Amino acid sequence: MRIDRLDVLIKFEDKVQQVGQLVLNKSEILFKYEESYLSVGDNLSPLKLTFDDRIQGAKQNPFDGLFGVFADSLPDAWGRLLMRNNLLKSGKQISTLNSLDQLNLSGDNGLGALIYRPSMSSHKEDSTVDLDILNNSISTILAGESTQVLDDLFQVGGSPGGARPKVYTGYSSELDSLLFGTPKLPDGFDHWIIKFGALVDQPDIANIEYAYYLMVLDAGIEISESRLFESVSGKKYFGTKRFDRVGNDRIHMVSAAGMFHDDYERSQMDYGTLLYESNRLMNDVRVLEQVYRRAIFNVYAHNRDDHSKNFAFLMNSFGKWALSPAYDLTFSSSSQGHHSTTCAGNGIDPGEKELLELADDFSIKNARSIIAEIKLVIADWQSYANKAMVSKQSSRAIENTLKSLLKH
Repeated sequence: MRIDRLDVLIKFEDKVQQVGQLVLNKSEILFKYEESYLSVGDNLSPLKLTFDDRIQGAKQNPFDGLFGVFADSLPDAWGRLLMRNNLLKSGKQISTLNSLDQLNLSGDNGLGALIYRPSMSSHKEDSTVDLDILNNSISTILAGESTQVLDDLFQVGGSPGGARPKVYTGYSSELDSLLFGTPKLPDGFDHWIIKFGALVDQPDIANIEYAYYLMVLDAGIEISESRLFESVSGKKYFGTKRFDRVGNDRIHMVSAAGMFHDDYERSQMDYGTLLYESNRLMNDVRVLEQVYRRAIFNVYAHNRDDHSKNFAFLMNSFGKWALSPAYDLTFSSSSQGHHSTTCAGNGIDPGEKELLELADDFSIKNARSIIAEIKLVIADWQSYANKAMVSKQSSRAIENTLKSLLKH
């Protein structure tokens, strides 16, 4: 079955409501809000979608004709790798799937609150590609003590391939138990993401990210609860609680890439843009300070993979927007070695000069003291590395880089 019409729904608590419909018209993808939603709902993407009953189309770039809010629901690099491998088994290429086919695969298992279902009027044709087989969700249900389940999860999500795999699980801290393969969790479980390293990663990549998590907390940056998981084999995995779920309830989520229509692989975003648009959405000085703290941390902690997919906004059932907790903050380099998000126009070697320029542009008070506070945290890297059991080799290499950055 090939999809040319897809219903877009949103689920808050136990209520599912149709938002609108995506239609593939030759090579153009069009979207139209449902009239019933316009009277009771809120704009899913206020910077790019008009909230009325007109038919809307996005530019071809950067998301192949999709609006960014929907492109966020497409499979990530790991999901596309799974699809590509499954297609190759049947002699097909991933290019045989259009964007609506891929959105259909996410169904109701994607990030945020959006759900996608084929419209009853969608065109059907014979196809040797079974989309059900390509679905990212895996029907196998795994449950039990976390140390026992992790090795099985690694087999599900940890195959090497250059992309960093991850799996969505349920976790009960009281029982120290993991549950995998069921979207609706029983009482006592929360939705978590567990990451698996790729072949190119350091063996202690999970420990490094956990050490950064501890630093982020002390840097006054909001971040979801995270921890290290250990399997029977002794492997460590970084896990973090999902912020687009509260129990089994959903929160609408749009990345900065999706909200601003920024091609995150060739990002043109600046921290000034992020500050400006965050202020437009929320008009809250506390949000400005949060964004500013993240800019400071990324500059001095060598998180250079700070692209626009790694910032997000959340909308609750009342239409109120908030900055999401921070995520994917760790020692990293972008493909170019520079910051993916520039700081006052400088992506190569930003420092205090650029950070103070940002603060001045957005009237952020006590900028110097905030910078000093976060630099003190990062300067204490060794103690965080010890707590997270980072290897001595990795710890020394990171420390040398951080010392150099802290001089700026």
